[in-house]
Amino acid sequence: MPVKCDTRKATSVPATHLEKTVAYTQIDNKRKAHPSLRHVRNIGNDTKMPYFTFNYLNSVAITTFYKTVGDIHSSPPLIFLHGGPGAGCEDQYPLAEPLAAAGIPSIHYDQVGCGRSSRLRDKGEEPSFWTFDLFCAQLDRLIDDLGVREKGFFLHGQSWGGMLASTYSARRPKGLRKLVVANSPSSAAVFEREILPLFKALPVSEEVLRLDREERYRDPVYQEALARFAKKHFCLLDPWPDVLDGTVCEESTNMVLMWGTPGKGVSRTRITGPLKDYDATVMAREINVPTLLLSGRYDFMTDGMMKPWFDLIPKVKWAVLEKSSHMSSLEEPERYLELLNGFLSELD
Repeated sequence: MPVKCDTRKATSVPATHLEKTVAYTQIDNKRKAHPSLRHVRNIGNDTKMPYFTFNYLNSVAITTFYKTVGDIHSSPPLIFLHGGPGAGCEDQYPLAEPLAAAGIPSIHYDQVGCGRSSRLRDKGEEPSFWTFDLFCAQLDRLIDDLGVREKGFFLHGQSWGGMLASTYSARRPKGLRKLVVANSPSSAAVFEREILPLFKALPVSEEVLRLDREERYRDPVYQEALARFAKKHFCLLDPWPDVLDGTVCEESTNMVLMWGTPGKGVSRTRITGPLKDYDATVMAREINVPTLLLSGRYDFMTDGMMKPWFDLIPKVKWAVLEKSSHMSSLEEPERYLELLNGFLSELD
């Protein structure tokens, strides 16, 4: 596997740290195509699917749906933080059984505001309620209720989940051993700067961008453009696997409130909700655990969005999956699992 090294950075990192490299992978053209993922729903017999409830700010009862795969107390589990906000955890399920077979148990859960966890629709007019503190509190409670903090755990955040995972990791929680940030923007500002050229490359781009500025997100022309965009930059599989059903999450409470504008919807080129102020570059240096960055060559979360993570996190590796877009774990599952297994099994 060819490796492009950032020698300037590598020389400044102590030998005990992970080498700071960007790995541009080459996929063997003779490798067999992965099995169809269209009907992946069952994630195995060694699976538990309970709920827990806690009070946030001593006043709001939040019920969390979660699944565990494998024995989460035999070795540090990998906790998956899904995207969206509001996509739900099902698109992560295809990774669960192969990871368990490799000795890595996993935990999957629906974040507050979506899926089978509390929707809190009565908070739909309170954007100030939907903060990183809320989601970090839910994650803290999950870790403590399952009793995995003492022996340690890994975090995997994809897309919005990477924003949450990095924020949580920068707080240096007890028990965190390693972090994986996949297909995730390092700041709202860099997201808006990098995604605009991708939309300008679409047919009728001027009309699409005008509709976006006018917040006419349900216009048929806008919707058709989004469909084209998704086929190029969200998921390259045709047809899409069933596990992506939950990613159509615009109606979820937290997607509209955090990313978009209540009553109007969600822009795909601008962040108009509270996440418009998100900037991980101010906290990335506080992440003190080995970190793996993953992205797809055709991802709308471009290299430019990922690079600040690479520049600022002290102990980091970055791998680009060459035949993937945003849903890299579904598009190249074998390579994705290879990278995960290799990283999580490395000695610190």
